[in-house]
Amino acid sequence: MADPKSIAVISLGSQRISGAFFGKTPGGDLILKRYEIVELDGDPSVDVSRLPQLKLALKELVTKLKIKGLKVWCSIPGHPVFSRFVKLPPVKADKLAQIVEFEARQNVPWQLDEVSWDYEIVEKSDVGEIEVVLAAMKSEPLNEMHQEVVDSGVKVVGMDVGPLALYNAFRYSYPDMDEPALIVDMGARSTNLVFIDGERFFTRNLLVGGAAVTNAIAKEFGVPFAEAERQKQSQGFVALGGAVEDHPDEGVNAMSKVMRNSMTRLHAEIMRTITFYRSQQGGSAPKRVFLAGGGSAAGYIAEFFTEKLKLPVELFNGLRGVQTDRAVNADAAQIDAPALGELVGLALRGMGSCPCEIELIPDAMAASRDAARRAPALVLAGLCLMGALGASIFWFKSANELVEARSSQLQFKNSQLSALANEIRLLDNRQEELRVRSSQLEQAVTDRSWWVRLLNDLNQQFDNDLIWLPVVEVLKDGKPITKPLWGNDKDSNNSSNSNTTKTAEQAAPVYQLRLRGLYRKNTEGEQKVVYDFAAKLAKLDAFNMPDFETKRDNYVKVDSGVEEDRYAYHFEIKMPLRKPLQFQ
Repeated sequence: MADPKSIAVISLGSQRISGAFFGKTPGGDLILKRYEIVELDGDPSVDVSRLPQLKLALKELVTKLKIKGLKVWCSIPGHPVFSRFVKLPPVKADKLAQIVEFEARQNVPWQLDEVSWDYEIVEKSDVGEIEVVLAAMKSEPLNEMHQEVVDSGVKVVGMDVGPLALYNAFRYSYPDMDEPALIVDMGARSTNLVFIDGERFFTRNLLVGGAAVTNAIAKEFGVPFAEAERQKQSQGFVALGGAVEDHPDEGVNAMSKVMRNSMTRLHAEIMRTITFYRSQQGGSAPKRVFLAGGGSAAGYIAEFFTEKLKLPVELFNGLRGVQTDRAVNADAAQIDAPALGELVGLALRGMGSCPCEIELIPDAMAASRDAARRAPALVLAGLCLMGALGASIFWFKSANELVEARSSQLQFKNSQLSALANEIRLLDNRQEELRVRSSQLEQAVTDRSWWVRLLNDLNQQFDNDLIWLPVVEVLKDGKPITKPLWGNDKDSNNSSNSNTTKTAEQAAPVYQLRLRGLYRKNTEGEQKVVYDFAAKLAKLDAFNMPDFETKRDNYVKVDSGVEEDRYAYHFEIKMPLRKPLQFQ
């Protein structure tokens, strides 16, 4: 069973998944007991491969941290989250939520029923104006991230936003900071800027990150993304400006210049954001800059931003206010400290109140919390139900004797009626048997007119006296249903032999109309008169011959010859009936 004072957290980054297990001292401070970082392969801007890699990385992280089955807080990267800082006029506290929802509908670029969103009060002015920050994310990707974390074997109790968790960590780790500061959190896919000005804060996400640097290196040297990432991590640094001696390795020197160009683009975006923050948000210019995230590990990155921003730049120490357990490698933890800020902020959410408590809630978590809120009412309803059941049991016991007496009387009467029911059942079975037989007779009478119409239609197909029909008979599965008029019927014998192997489970019988006749020698194409006659018959509604033209020889057999003394030749036509015979 987990210690109630322990806190497990997971940060879902674009290129790395990190997690930590914290404890809590009696004085309320955090203790880092263990942490792990799992790198993801490939370009983080390729969304197709992210979820499968995230699933594998999460399972590896949970196994290494030994937190399977524990409750965890998670953080979401900043780039899929829409954030907006909005200033509201003075409003009563009970109307604030309604006004914020109205502003959310105006500012969030999606329908509110398609997103998970929350807000936090940033600042209240002396005249009553309120500044709030809105955070929203599409429900579908949020639900997917939540499901992947749950599938790894942990229980998610809350999902924070990465930049806001970093802000909470800064306020905890740097309580002595009394001048405006800027945190540059350099991730793989994007960079988060967090401005801290006293009790006020401001965030913005820039879509320039470590992956852009890696892609620039891969393009410059013509190598795959993975190889460029490996070289960047092992040998990469940001080239310094001015009269600085070049690196002796030409490849490393060229890579450092590519990295400087990419960082110059990031610097331009940072300067634009600082200008926007000061002019549009009324913020103060930062006096100190802190570098956080995985990108802060690049060589000479702090010197580069010191040169460009003309401000003191240092690495953000996320563990500045956190004690470390003896099981944690202190030197490795200090190296990774700039990338552990979000984990500290998540641990603070697990401890209790924080300066910023925005939370994006997936659908599954919302349903679970709703069920938990209803639990007391359900328990009370259960108790009421149990009381009602107790009263019912007492009443049923008192009525049991009367029921048993009445039951014995009914059982006696039931035995009498059962004998009558058996007789009625036998009569019903006999009646049903007679009904089936009579229905067949009725159908046979009804079908007489059908046969009259069929014979009439056959008669109307004669255009001349070249053809006459001495035999018209019905076949069932190739066997005549009537005895032959003369001689032995070869088809009948064959069909009889084949029918002996049929079983009741086989398909329903096939009925055909067989026409046997003679056609007279003529000058109109000899046997063509037979084929023309059969083609006209095939078009009648009584026959099922849609493939007559392609399978004509399957239906018509015609004798032919050149004997001068021969007056006529035999032919035979077999035509499947569309309507099967019902009488048995």
